[in-house]
Amino acid sequence: MNRYIYLVFVVFIFFMYSCNTDNKKVESEDAGSSIQPNPLTELNQQILTDNDNDLLFIRRADYYLSVNKIDSALRDILIAIDIDSKNTNHFITLSDAYLAMGNPDKCLDALDRAIALDNKNKEALLKKAQLYLIMRDYENTYSTISKLIAVDNINPIAYFIRSMAFIEESDTLNAVKNLQVAIDQNQDYFDAHLQLGILFASQKNPVAVNYLQNAISIMPRAIEPYYQLALFFQENGRTESAIQTYNSILDINPEYVPVLYNMGYIQLVYKKDFTKAVDYFNQAIQIAPEYVEAYYNRGYSYELLGRRDLARLDYQEALKLRSNYPLAIEGMNRLDRN
Repeated sequence: MNRYIYLVFVVFIFFMYSCNTDNKKVESEDAGSSIQPNPLTELNQQILTDNDNDLLFIRRADYYLSVNKIDSALRDILIAIDIDSKNTNHFITLSDAYLAMGNPDKCLDALDRAIALDNKNKEALLKKAQLYLIMRDYENTYSTISKLIAVDNINPIAYFIRSMAFIEESDTLNAVKNLQVAIDQNQDYFDAHLQLGILFASQKNPVAVNYLQNAISIMPRAIEPYYQLALFFQENGRTESAIQTYNSILDINPEYVPVLYNMGYIQLVYKKDFTKAVDYFNQAIQIAPEYVEAYYNRGYSYELLGRRDLARLDYQEALKLRSNYPLAIEGMNRLDRN
């Protein structure tokens, strides 16, 4: 498993949704009413009576972005900029629209225009750094974060973004330093605790347990820190702790396939309980019927149980799903030899 895939997802999702949050929700003033008016209808009416108000167009653009009507959002943003081309935040919203359209070059251009108007705009600088990270332009990621920290050195997100660039460049030492600064600045920074746990786990350092348990304390229903903690236990010979932690995940989501597979693997390899192993692999296959490794390991469990007919069927299924799968070929050869 690639432990760092999670982080790429985090930075992309953060970039898409973290900024401009003050304007993203258009709520009724009558919060207690059981029938809420349509926010778009209200905005349309307001714009009809005040069509030179750039902020109304931006509010409607924010609404369109929230419902994934990107073309309509872009139209309103451009109208707002035409009304007030000196408003930095309009260009930040424009960058959101271009990112949603999958156009990083125009997104970057919009952020550059925002920064040209206000070179200390923290939101624009942060989004620019995140965009560079997504584009794997690490040099510009670092330089943009440095500019942001010069404006605001108490910015845990900035240090977190920089740590991910270091991770992708395999600079674990600097990644750890930046993550620790992020936690010093925000003790409840879930992603920083989680990533430090993952980094230390990759080094087989037991301090990983502390950071992963911290992440669990911050977000008790989040599966990822439990999973990383269970993997650490499994990979370091703490089988019972791994089982207990995997069971905690199944309490949250009984159909979490990676856990069902890993529980089967533990029963197969460590516990030598091949019947229980089959049961877990059955559950994994039922939920994910193209899980090649689950077919192979169920077949191997059947082979060790003396159920050669069922083992052969599973090896054959694995080869249908992935031709020339070495383990399945070896399994078939074992059956043929014996």
